Amino acid sequence: MNMQNLCHRELVCVNADASVQDAARAMRENHVGALAVTDPYEPGRVIGMVTDRDIVIGPLADGRSPIGQPVGALCGTELAGVRASATVPEALAAMRKAGVRRLLVSNDDGSIAGLVSMDDLLDAIAQEFEALAGALHSGVAREAVRGQGPQPQQTLYIARNDH
Repeated sequence: MNMQNLCHRELVCVNADASVQDAARAMRENHVGALAVTDPYEPGRVIGMVTDRDIVIGPLADGRSPIGQPVGALCGTELAGVRASATVPEALAAMRKAGVRRLLVSNDDGSIAGLVSMDDLLDAIAQEFEALAGALHSGVAREAVRGQGPQPQQTLYIARNDH
């Protein structure tokens, strides 16, 4: 499974000149914990990421109020990301290396495909474990049925595909 399959979150953006209040409002309205921060002079160009933690914990821990500050002053500018073809282990390694919970996902042409979060990766891993558990349970059930006596002969069909 690669990031192209997991990257189902639309990237929500905010201009670097927007107020922190506007950024927080965008997070609430879109039910996200992070926003891509775009260049005020080149709106399609992502220059950073701001998280709900950046808005609340950073300034308050330093004794500053985030009110009235532009979101660009609080955003992290070291962007962490992976290609859309990256696997779950590659994405986890990139998160670990950058110390982040979210990664930008880029297409082969360098454009942003979206965002993948640690939650997305955990969901993907959980689905794979669920499939593995299902396979184990069906094997146990099949063995239990075999132990109940002689089973009817099953016909084996072999098909040839010339395509």
